[in-house]
Amino acid sequence: MRAEPRRIRRHRWPRTIAAVVAAVATVLVAPAARAAAGPTVLVDEAFNAQTTPANFGFPTGAAVAGGVLNVTKGMGSYTTSVKTFDATVVQQSTLDLAFDWRTAVASSGMKTGLELRDTQGNLVFAIAGTATELRYGVTGPASESTSAPDALNPARTRIAFDRNKRYTVNLHLDFTLHTVQYTIATKETAATVMTSGTATMTGTSLAKLVACDCYGTGVQSVDNVRLTAPGNPANGRLNGKTVYAFGDSIVYGHKYSRGFVNFTAERERMTLTKYARNGATIGPGGYSGGQVLTQVQGAATRAPDYVVFDGGTNDVEAIHDKQLYAIGAMADGFDPARFDRFTYAGSLETVLSTMRTKWPATRIVYVAVHRLGSRDWNTQLALRALTLQVCAKWGVTVADVFNDSTLDTRVDGQRVTYTFNDLVNGYPGTGGSGTHPNIAAITAFYAPVPTAALAQP
Repeated sequence: MRAEPRRIRRHRWPRTIAAVVAAVATVLVAPAARAAAGPTVLVDEAFNAQTTPANFGFPTGAAVAGGVLNVTKGMGSYTTSVKTFDATVVQQSTLDLAFDWRTAVASSGMKTGLELRDTQGNLVFAIAGTATELRYGVTGPASESTSAPDALNPARTRIAFDRNKRYTVNLHLDFTLHTVQYTIATKETAATVMTSGTATMTGTSLAKLVACDCYGTGVQSVDNVRLTAPGNPANGRLNGKTVYAFGDSIVYGHKYSRGFVNFTAERERMTLTKYARNGATIGPGGYSGGQVLTQVQGAATRAPDYVVFDGGTNDVEAIHDKQLYAIGAMADGFDPARFDRFTYAGSLETVLSTMRTKWPATRIVYVAVHRLGSRDWNTQLALRALTLQVCAKWGVTVADVFNDSTLDTRVDGQRVTYTFNDLVNGYPGTGGSGTHPNIAAITAFYAPVPTAALAQP
């Protein structure tokens, strides 16, 4: 629970929040807020009709029926059927792949699964199931995929699961860094994450999707296959870089300490030091997380390559709901003596001045969070406008999730699907207040945006 904020001092509002929005509306798209290029869609197949080539390119054991693709249909033990991807897919250095999967295998002694492999047969990712276990892995022997004997089985992690459910597999594949970031979750409204992590893979490209009847019988169904190439991949440019992260619970991760900045750092093999705290504010709110300025002051003096921070989420509450301080205005010039630290604006400029003084050569990236259904909308717009204005003044790069993604938790369906309050199975759940992005929101909306901002020249 967040502690009740202490009152700093009340401000009489010289003008309404709406007036503030109007006064700074011209900076809603500031020079620092560069739009991110969207992903290139390479495959988007829902199997509502027969595909071209037929059956998604599987030569045997496959059939499109009932709005899904069935594979390992009528196949024998240790047999395979291989769908090959075209040259455009094989040539990509970074890919995002999502698909729904289910197995009808009925015995714990039987096993069917899918494998993703490169042109040399090296493993990219594998998923399989028995009647009681979900199995997944990213390492194992190379295979020509002409058969699926036990000797060529991938090394798989095993977890208990319900074979009657469908599962969504979400993968971020980086063939420059040889990493795969994976999430497997149930396909339902209140989705449960079964596993999520980042691992080193042996594959060097995505060339084949292999349907494997490892032993026994069990038709697998595949649906909603979506394969995209990110619009602004880092392509290894961030490998080994250091990043300090500041801000509130959206950076920290709320009750799950692996927030979006962790996902970004894992993907790019960056070294992350996270100073963010739940309940933090930019302004003098007296909240349990303190001010972001305190985080910066207490951070290591050694300069990182990058600083990533957010702020404003709790400030909206402090300003609109509790009227603890005013938004304020950007100061003339860069003299800290001119910053009104009793306002949001002056506090933000103090944070940036402190960062610039402490780490003059470090690249600073501000993350503008998604459209929040849990906070007053006009106050969000006012703080956003002011923040973009200040970032432009201080030469701060903006990773604009607000503008460059479609995540909007004012839409109740998005609130339910993409935010969480509590953990389920050790991972973020669903049905949250609209504030804290869960893993589905991080992978779909958050992680690509700071990656693009960090990778800018």
